[in-house]
Amino acid sequence: MPISMKEMVGGCCVCSDERGWAENPLVYCDGQGCNVAVHQACYGIVQVPTGPWFCRKCESQERAARVKCELCQQKDGALKRTDSGGWCHVVCALFIPEAWFANVQTMEPIVLKNLPQERFNKICYVCEEKDRASKASTGACMQCNKNGCKQYFHVTCAQAQGLLCEEAGNYGDNVKYCGYCDYHYKKLVS
Repeated sequence: MPISMKEMVGGCCVCSDERGWAENPLVYCDGQGCNVAVHQACYGIVQVPTGPWFCRKCESQERAARVKCELCQQKDGALKRTDSGGWCHVVCALFIPEAWFANVQTMEPIVLKNLPQERFNKICYVCEEKDRASKASTGACMQCNKNGCKQYFHVTCAQAQGLLCEEAGNYGDNVKYCGYCDYHYKKLVS
């Protein structure tokens, strides 16, 4: 498999799995200083290239300082263009229910126009706990999936803490993308 090998921590930037499979390999960005690794299916790569591969951010050659996720304000990770010309993490689009992909196969552009303003008025409890108060009120947050829990957090903050999961949906193959606050996640897995 013609995929460049790089030191990778945490595996795929979208699903966090470190394993790759013949039918869904891990693909590593060849952009200078970029550490994006994604599964073919997690990033909407229709054909795995035989030569170098570049994530959309590196491919765009847009000044790195200008590229950040509209939902979590982070600059690193597997980003795609939004319908308004900005950027969004694929993982943020998967876990924020009102975000969607205009083309499901290529997973781009990411459509954010249906996001309610309330998502942008929440405080990320993870940022607050990590002394990142200035970031806590930026971007859009998801809510703990435990009924009645009022904890809010950025998708990428929850991902970094290992608090995201996929649960079987109601209609067979459908997957429900869920995130829990630290307290309810520990209760879930114990």
